[in-house]
Amino acid sequence: MQTVNHRHHVNLAPVYGIMIAVVSIVFTVIFYYTDMAGALWTGYFGNLLMFLGILFSVIHYNSQHHEKTSAWALFGMGFRTTLWAVFIITLFTVALHFISGAERENNFWIYLFGSVFFSNVIVGLLAAVLAAMVFKRDQTTTKPE
Repeated sequence: MQTVNHRHHVNLAPVYGIMIAVVSIVFTVIFYYTDMAGALWTGYFGNLLMFLGILFSVIHYNSQHHEKTSAWALFGMGFRTTLWAVFIITLFTVALHFISGAERENNFWIYLFGSVFFSNVIVGLLAAVLAAMVFKRDQTTTKPE
């Protein structure tokens, strides 16, 4: 009797997107309640979390497919993970703004689109491109010979 080994691949984009968002949200709450949210380095720390999370998601995706994926597939994985994380972080930031009151009412929407949305998307795309170029071992072809 022959046994067939079906490998089930988990869709990693939502998994990593949610994990990145949860870690970012936890640190946002910590920074908010310790009155450190206004410090400049906290925004850079959030961008670092996004960058490293996207890199790890692409590395995991590449190893899940036995390093036989194309650079476009690796970039697509990083892009989808970025979209998931940015969407969840944006929703949380808007919810936190309405729950906590209007302390930053004048600058909130500028902060939301500039810092939370735009910079996270740019950092995520940069990480996706970098990871796709670095972790694609065979740059010459994507088809086995």
